Amino acid sequence: MFLFRLALGAVLIRFLFILATHSFDTAFINYVNSSDALYYEYMGRQIADAWRDGTTFAVPTGNYGYFYWNGLIYYLAGYKPDLIRILNSITSVCIGLNLYFISLKLSGAKAARISFALAAFFPSAILWSSLNLKDSLIIFLITLIVRKNIELMEKFQLGKVLFMSLLLMALISLRFYIGILLAICISLSYILTATKFHWWQRIAYTLAIFLIAGLALQQMGYGFMGKDYVFSQSIETIGEQHEKGAYGQGAFAGDVSFDSYSEALKYLPIGIFYFLFGPLPWQSVGPIRIITLPEMIFLYYLYNYFRVGIKNLWQTQRGACLFLLVLIICFGLIYSLGSSNIGGLYRVRLQVIMIAFIAISEGMQNSWVLARIFGRLTGKKYLLK
Repeated sequence: MFLFRLALGAVLIRFLFILATHSFDTAFINYVNSSDALYYEYMGRQIADAWRDGTTFAVPTGNYGYFYWNGLIYYLAGYKPDLIRILNSITSVCIGLNLYFISLKLSGAKAARISFALAAFFPSAILWSSLNLKDSLIIFLITLIVRKNIELMEKFQLGKVLFMSLLLMALISLRFYIGILLAICISLSYILTATKFHWWQRIAYTLAIFLIAGLALQQMGYGFMGKDYVFSQSIETIGEQHEKGAYGQGAFAGDVSFDSYSEALKYLPIGIFYFLFGPLPWQSVGPIRIITLPEMIFLYYLYNYFRVGIKNLWQTQRGACLFLLVLIICFGLIYSLGSSNIGGLYRVRLQVIMIAFIAISEGMQNSWVLARIFGRLTGKKYLLK
């Protein structure tokens, strides 16, 4: 009942925000209404019209999954962008369920409730999931894949490997480099993180994951285990991505040049700083500052609980803790180097924050303040004790 009440509240907040975007005319509402959602709506409508008319429509070859998702909904239900926003809102709450079951396995019921609440009510999670954007689907797939991999570390089942590979294929259709990076992290870390098995079992299971996931990525057109894409990347291509992102009021470090690995290493501490702490109060530009400032202050507060949680998980769930650290560090470093726009960084960082909530919830279990909040929500004194 407690979880249902939280989920219902999280969905209602998103529905109210959707309603507000149609009812008010403010700078913030105008900003969110002119986001990438307009492009997705256009592409989806064109695809749906082409299916109805029996004609063809050229769709970009990369990251096409969300275009077809919009097209499918419009084809079945008519042109109703708000329906996709409602589905995204529900998907966002389901992200909290993924974290709930991960934390339940690693840390127990108290941490599971906390991780669900953090995921469901985090301000930027509410914002992006209330729009026709693909962030909710991407993060849902990431957290579901993480959940399945942690289950594989407990008990290896070939069916789960196949299911996880299908999820990776869906993720690649939405944002290909995320799926490739996640597949590589899982395949290379499993032999070290599946500590409940003997070494020969770890080697055999790792090989199975590597082959199945590798073939899945090959079927998506990126080579075995995404090698065609991976081998095309270099520090120069990351630098080019960094330069392309440095536009508008949210640009930062646009003059950085990654001509060598030493130059990239020199910039890395700056990139990590922005990744962890940006946007700083004076960098919150435009209407988005309404939520960035309080959210960032809250995030700074949560960092200490992340440290405590990682320490606790390392002592009790070392394999899973190592896996989470591999994901957080790999994704964090890539985004730290490649991002040069506060707006873009603020949005993609949510992928990493959601994974970090697993450790943060472990660290927050003994929080007196949180115990009082949850106690008031449930009518029970000190629920988390």
